[in-house]
Formats: sequence, structure tokens, C-alpha cells
Amino acid sequence: MSAAIRQPALRDVPRLHALIRHHAAFEKSDASLTTDELESLLLARPGPIRFLVAAEEGNGDLLGYAALTFDWSVWRARRYAHLDCLFVAEAHRGGGIGSRLLAAARAAASVEGADRLEWQTPAWNEEARRFYLREGAASEAKLRFRVTLP
Repeated sequence: MSAAIRQPALRDVPRLHALIRHHAAFEKSDASLTTDELESLLLARPGPIRFLVAAEEGNGDLLGYAALTFDWSVWRARRYAHLDCLFVAEAHRGGGIGSRLLAAARAAASVEGADRLEWQTPAWNEEARRFYLREGAASEAKLRFRVTLP
């Protein structure tokens, strides 16, 4: 199967939204993002999130996606990219789509002036851990914390 890696168009919103919801469910969570909010994110200039999608050539079906945000490292005095999401639908895994999305995310981060790309994955996701190590990533053991703000 041949897939093109590209930025999503507005026509992709329903399919991208479905992928995002599947991703959240896979990680035993839920996505509160609405299709209207996703459309607003795609229209924002400059956008707070940079999306990439893997679209099947021919029918345009979305097979996976990646989402990048950008931040600043105080310790290194450099801008970096955060790979907020990288997800390939289960039926399309193992065919190189994840590698291509990750390569596109790396390239997009570089174009934006980031000096590195960082991300996390659930500790239980052994398949993702093996994938990222095969792709040349190094891992760090850290705990992730959060608080809900009013």
C-alpha cells in the first residue's frame, strides 16, 4: 500500500478526529477534542500544533498521524519539538508508515528551528518502545506529573 505523508486538509477533519479518538482509546484514555476544535487548530496561523497525516494514495483514507508542538529548553537555551502524538491505525502497522511519519516529524522540527525532538510513550507499550529504539531514539526514565487547573 502506498501512502503520502502530508499536512491535513479541512476535508480530513472527520477522519483525523476518528484517528485521534482511536489513539486516546488505545492509550486507555479519551480525547475531548471536538471536530470544531480540530478544524480551528488546522485553520490557525500560526497554529499551536503541526499535524502530519499518512494518507492512502487513491482514496485518501488516513492511516496514521503525528502532531508536533514547540517549546523552549531553559537548560540548553534551545527550541525543541515535542512529538505530542504519533499513531498508526492497527491494521496499517508494520508497513513503514510509522517510520515515515517520524521522519517527517523530524524534518518538520528541523525546519522550524528545533534542535531535537522529544516525546513519551506509555511504559506498557512495548511495541512502541521497540519501534522508537529501532528508529535511533534514546530513552530517559522520568515520571510525568499533571494537575488540573481551574
